[in-house]
Amino acid sequence: TGDFQPQRVFLPDREYGLALDALVKACSDILIVSADGKKVLLGKRKVEPQPDWWFIGGRAKPGDMTRSAASRNVKRELGLDVTPNRFKAIATYSMVWQRRAQPPVENGTADISTVHVLQLTAAEEAQVVLDPKEYDASGYVPLDAVLAGSYHPCLKQAVRDLRKQHALTALYAAVEAGGDIENDARAFIAAHREATQLQESTRVRFEGGAY
Repeated sequence: TGDFQPQRVFLPDREYGLALDALVKACSDILIVSADGKKVLLGKRKVEPQPDWWFIGGRAKPGDMTRSAASRNVKRELGLDVTPNRFKAIATYSMVWQRRAQPPVENGTADISTVHVLQLTAAEEAQVVLDPKEYDASGYVPLDAVLAGSYHPCLKQAVRDLRKQHALTALYAAVEAGGDIENDARAFIAAHREATQLQESTRVRFEGGAY
């Protein structure tokens, strides 16, 4: 209510560490989908709390809509200027991490992440440049390979939620067209079952940076 004026404040590591001990931080992460819709772009991060393959994205700021934060994060990390209305939220995940970048690192951190989907154009794919301060490597990974590979469970869940969203979109289109919706309805039910069959809580053990 009323007029909110965001305060652009930079916290030194000590103060930011205290904030992490007291608060859950909001993140806007993005599952970047290739132009052909068959692969997702993952970045291998350098920094805690997830120094491994992960979403593109990061922290939201006070006053952000989740899509506005996603747009800003994509511009910062990929060098792409994408309007917020192209981002579609598919799920919200709660995550806790044993470690963080700010001391004391063993205090960890807690996030609530709204994960968005952004499908790139072929021209945008060619323009992507990852921030070398944040990432060691990057690559487009087929959806099936994410689900079958040694990737973080949250990445796998996001791919399942993406497939569920695709199935729901196809079902909507079939209903609007007034045709036979049986196959599309079955496909959505199967995708929904796959996305919700896992336990609500997943624990990952890190040993020497690997899991």
